[in-house]
Amino acid sequence: MSQKKSRSTKKNLLWRIHSWVGLYAGVVIAFLSLTGAAALFRMEIDEALNPSLYVVEKESTKMALNDIAAAVTKAHPDKELFEVYIPTEATGTYNLRLMAKSAPRIFPVFWEVFVNPYTGEILGERNYYKTFNYYLRNIHVRFYEAFWGRQIVGLAGLALLISTITGFLIYGRFMKKQSLGEIRSKNLRMRQADLHKFIGVLALAFNLMIAVTGTWLGLQNQLQKTFSIERPNIYKRAEKPLTPKEDLAMTADFDQALKKSSSIFPKLIPKTIRPSRDGARTIEIVGDVPGQVYERLSNKLVLDKRNLNTLLKYNISEDNFGGKLFYVQESFHFGDFGGIWLKILYAFLAVTSGFLALSGFIIYLKRTEKKRTEKPSFIELRPLLYRWVFGIITFCTVVGIMSVIWGIGVPSLMVIILFYGLLTFLLLKALFLWLRSRLFKKPLQT
Repeated sequence: MSQKKSRSTKKNLLWRIHSWVGLYAGVVIAFLSLTGAAALFRMEIDEALNPSLYVVEKESTKMALNDIAAAVTKAHPDKELFEVYIPTEATGTYNLRLMAKSAPRIFPVFWEVFVNPYTGEILGERNYYKTFNYYLRNIHVRFYEAFWGRQIVGLAGLALLISTITGFLIYGRFMKKQSLGEIRSKNLRMRQADLHKFIGVLALAFNLMIAVTGTWLGLQNQLQKTFSIERPNIYKRAEKPLTPKEDLAMTADFDQALKKSSSIFPKLIPKTIRPSRDGARTIEIVGDVPGQVYERLSNKLVLDKRNLNTLLKYNISEDNFGGKLFYVQESFHFGDFGGIWLKILYAFLAVTSGFLALSGFIIYLKRTEKKRTEKPSFIELRPLLYRWVFGIITFCTVVGIMSVIWGIGVPSLMVIILFYGLLTFLLLKALFLWLRSRLFKKPLQT
């Protein structure tokens, strides 16, 4: 008898945890699932929207990158060269990215200059913070909340992990009683419950992977500080040989650096070359190694800017288990390593994660509908869902328009004011209701 009671208590606890997490974090999880599905294709979307910036006709000879970099930096005296994106296709273009020497904090500038590698022609310029590409990444990675947005996303990943595990423990037993794919159609609640169970089981492995990697990526900065974890490919000089001003003034020989990279790290496909700006006197060449399933742009070669001596050669495949585990998180979260078809699969599975959050919300509302109808604030299921969908679409649209017009600063400020304003309002409301219940509590009848 006591064993049966213990089992029932455990089941009720799992139900409470699963319901509570789904109720309070479900909307956030659904939002992240849908924005994540869109963010998977942000580079493809950017290239489709701006083909003139990314594609040129192939010619016989490319210009020296040194000459292109010198011409671009000369044309932008108010900016400093940060890095150069190197094309891997013959029809690709250089993307020289520059940091503004000074800019208002609310209107930051990360300037991109696209150049034809054969002719040196500037194809277009833009502030990266005003691009749709950046918007798709930032709305998913941090909700456009500048302070704790990334950590909130990490906590949402933790909520998804708890919800997935408790859901499997709860619904695993039901799978023994019901055939896979059998959907009862007696009513909306039952239909949604069956779909919720079956999709949850089928997408279990994906949701666990997304939850674990999402938690790590969201809380990464805090976890690295807490446990003193450094990125495995970081190179730091014991003493910086130059001042930042001297480092910026020193010319970097990009062409010779890339030539040396091909001889001492032939497996590396260079994607970005970055001169130091802090006095380290280095040139970093980062890229990918074919066949790897690790985070993009994490294999690295570091050269001395003065004599091109090798300071660091980092190939993830040659690192220990800890280094490989570190760099598998982002690649598994975004599916960067498997091409467009893997991204399409990821997008489909991400939509199912959003459906799980939505269906769980519907199940809860239908289960509590009778009790909620007694309250004056009761709203029918359909108009309530319409409100939530309209609110999310409006939020994404307004933030997107503001981002494209003003960059990251203004929409971030708006989100911060709205988010913390709403949070403050809800806390004050809860405090007021609690105080009212205490102050005006009726004495017990004797």
